[in-house]
Amino acid sequence: MRDLTAAQTSPPADSLRLILDSVFAAPDYRWLPDLDPLAPLRRWWLTIIEWMSRLSDRAPTLYWVLIGAMTVVLVAILVHAIWILTRTLRAAGAPPTAAGGEAEAPRGAGWYRREAQGLAREARYVEAMQAEFRALVLDLDQQRVLRFHPSKTPKEYRAEAKLAGPSGEAFREVVHLLYGYAFARRPCGPEQFLAWHALAAPERYAAAD
Repeated sequence: MRDLTAAQTSPPADSLRLILDSVFAAPDYRWLPDLDPLAPLRRWWLTIIEWMSRLSDRAPTLYWVLIGAMTVVLVAILVHAIWILTRTLRAAGAPPTAAGGEAEAPRGAGWYRREAQGLAREARYVEAMQAEFRALVLDLDQQRVLRFHPSKTPKEYRAEAKLAGPSGEAFREVVHLLYGYAFARRPCGPEQFLAWHALAAPERYAAAD
């Protein structure tokens, strides 16, 4: 009778297994350590902090000498980084150098227009357009309509230009045709060049109010 009663009150084996599985699934029973890629670095940093703390208690003079040396090294690294950055920026903004190593004189709008005329006489109309466009951009820079930079594209100038209504439309057409002839390889002869040249005349452009 006692055995029968014990058998009736004992929970099924499956229920015991589920209970044990749920208990051992808790974080406290996870025996495998979590993989933390920064753990070594964190331990190294804590070790240094602890060592510096003990040093400040046992040898305060040495501690401050070490702090001073580390500060000097940090300032030297910072000054060196600023020096390299300054040289890089100056080199990027320096005028191009000629073959002999001497800096070339800045080229203005007049120089590019003379270059465009020479290229047009040689029937190099697309290159003439590009030189003429550079001259126009330099003129507009003088009027503070846009800001000239050698690395800018015609589309960037088109988006930046602050021109009055008709002038803005003409400038957009100048850029559109330039891209068509220079990059889309549309045929460009003397008639096309003269029409574009008239559209790119600087007197056609006025700054927006």
